[in-house]
Amino acid sequence: MAEGLRTIYFVRHGKTEWNMTGQMQGWGDSPLVAEGIDGAKAVGEVLKDTKIDAVYTSTSKRTKDTAAYILGNREIEVQPLEELKEMSFGTWEGITVTEIDEKHPEERAKILHSPETYKAEVNGGETYYELAERLLQGVEKIIAENPSGNILVVSHGMSLTLLLYLLQGGTIEDHRKEAPRILNTSISIVEYQNGEFSLKQLNETGHLDLK
Repeated sequence: MAEGLRTIYFVRHGKTEWNMTGQMQGWGDSPLVAEGIDGAKAVGEVLKDTKIDAVYTSTSKRTKDTAAYILGNREIEVQPLEELKEMSFGTWEGITVTEIDEKHPEERAKILHSPETYKAEVNGGETYYELAERLLQGVEKIIAENPSGNILVVSHGMSLTLLLYLLQGGTIEDHRKEAPRILNTSISIVEYQNGEFSLKQLNETGHLDLK
């Protein structure tokens, strides 16, 4: 039987307290702020006339809360997947980026500019290669569970920045240089059919008040 078209709506979670204070979040968590809630509701308004057949989030509360605000009154099961979590930053989580820049400038330079050399040895977190492997496994699982239809996926900034670039045929090594940083409650749309991914929209924020 021929497989159908899957249209995947990738959304980064709403802005959180740690996003506002510049703290590394990763597998840690902080609650959505008012701006993040409003952004999620704005995504819901954009998608209000779109039939959503399945919803996946990471296991982090901020993605599950974002999905709930997007869905509003729609009764659709939200399925949390470990594979969709943010990159783990280990002992850096909860610490400000400014402090990490001061204490570990070489490691920060690697994470920002040379993903292939970042080994996560200082903080005990994940490498980009480990992140990419589990993200792609998550997408494979979603594709396998949905022979067709519209799928909402709520995940994280660094995860989506890398994943969406890889789905376009990009590489881990150059994604920090070439891929745009995925913004809170932005919408990116990818179609999948016959083993091929096709990017239809990337990092769209026209529904947000970004003044």
